[in-house]
Amino acid sequence: MSMQWDFERHGEAGVLRLSGFLGERSAQRFQGAFDWALARCTGPVVIDMSALAGCSRDGEAAIAHAAGRLPAGRGPLLLCGPTAEVADLLHTCEALHLVRVVPDLATALAAGDGPA
Repeated sequence: MSMQWDFERHGEAGVLRLSGFLGERSAQRFQGAFDWALARCTGPVVIDMSALAGCSRDGEAAIAHAAGRLPAGRGPLLLCGPTAEVADLLHTCEALHLVRVVPDLATALAAGDGPA
């Protein structure tokens, strides 16, 4: 299963929606999608994972790498809607304060409007 993505702006925020599986084979594709999204918004970047079927350690590493490349004032990277399995995998990133995991897109967009 491959990863698919699309992008939508919500005000200054950019929402990158992922579906499929984020693993070793799709990590480079994710990085390209993240760079594309980052270039097309001036505010926070939200990754909507609600349609993501799964994520491997390679996918987690790709997310951590992307979060680490956010320009000052645009982080942390907001992740919304991950399954329980994916959320458990992302706790390492969350503990490093690279990302914030929130339950849904509305919460992510509201979090992006407030202080990080």
